[in-house]
Amino acid sequence: MTTPTLERPAPTVVPEHRPAAPERQAPAVRPGSRRVRSALWWAACLTCGGLVGLVLAIVGTLRGRAPSRLRRGVVAAGTAVQLASGACFAVAGSEGDGGLWETTRVVVNAPVSGAALLYGVGKGGEVHQGGNGTTAVVLDGGVVRAGTMFGTVFLTDQRMEADSPRTQGLAEHEARHADQWAAFSLVGGPAAFPALYAVDEAFFPGAFNHFERQAGLDDGGYDTPSDCPSIAGQLTLVSLGLVSASALVARRRLRGPSPASTGSKDFPRSAS
Repeated sequence: MTTPTLERPAPTVVPEHRPAAPERQAPAVRPGSRRVRSALWWAACLTCGGLVGLVLAIVGTLRGRAPSRLRRGVVAAGTAVQLASGACFAVAGSEGDGGLWETTRVVVNAPVSGAALLYGVGKGGEVHQGGNGTTAVVLDGGVVRAGTMFGTVFLTDQRMEADSPRTQGLAEHEARHADQWAAFSLVGGPAAFPALYAVDEAFFPGAFNHFERQAGLDDGGYDTPSDCPSIAGQLTLVSLGLVSASALVARRRLRGPSPASTGSKDFPRSAS
């Protein structure tokens, strides 16, 4: 007679539950430090992009959009370069009557003026302070045309008598260019005026340039042309207008008519 064997149930192994480690939370940003960062970001955008850059930065902050790392790096680098260049120009200083607009012009144009002054001094130029808040640097070469205004610094290779009517007229002409630099820098940053000037010069070269006309053709040494503008500039503007209009029409045709304009509606499909 056989005795049945008793089968013992296998012991159940209960997995050991270890207490979960609490997740590390990012340190909370204090409201004060956040405001300081926003203010610094706005100031940097104002320095690089003028009032337009400031408005775009404020709108982005209010919408909760954080700038990318690349954008922060570019703006920070541009601000650092402008501050360093402006500090170099502040060391040299400028003479003038110290009026409100003249002081504002000197401050706004300081980054561009500092870079031009460093270039002129590095080339061994002679620095002459003007009575209208501008600085002239006379070089032996390395200038465009007879001279070019950068901010409030005029780089030239012309040596003229300081008290001659020709020199005084040229100084007033270049001072108006300094006003143009400052006005457009306030709106769109230090790159706004040279970009607009280059575009205008491409369409309306020489004495037809609107910035040169506003500064005074006679004082700048230009021969006053007829009242008719440059034919090449007119043709270029008309061509650009036609190309832009054609691009807009082609874009609308590729998109096709919208459902609202055709009156069609999307009806839900019944399940089969």
